[in-house]
Amino acid sequence: MSLAEIIARLDAVDDTYCIVARRPWTADAEAKLIALTDDYRVPADVLADRYEYFLEVSVAREDVIGDLRTLSPEQRVEACIFYAEHDAYPEWLNALR
Repeated sequence: MSLAEIIARLDAVDDTYCIVARRPWTADAEAKLIALTDDYRVPADVLADRYEYFLEVSVAREDVIGDLRTLSPEQRVEACIFYAEHDAYPEWLNALR
């Protein structure tokens, strides 16, 4: 599954999951949903498959996208990637808020 496909269906995904993806983080990057370990880490077998922590579903849905439901699918992906890489919102998203 691609990162864009996961982000497109965030509203249907349980908050307990985490998104992991292979770099480089682009819309087409391979990604999947996982459960973190009890100590909130990405499981070793997932890391061994070259996936890295991207964002928790709840963070992507509530913090990054929030109530901006009018964002295009491309904008949602761009905002999530920027947030995952910089732990901050892109300027264009701040302007929309």
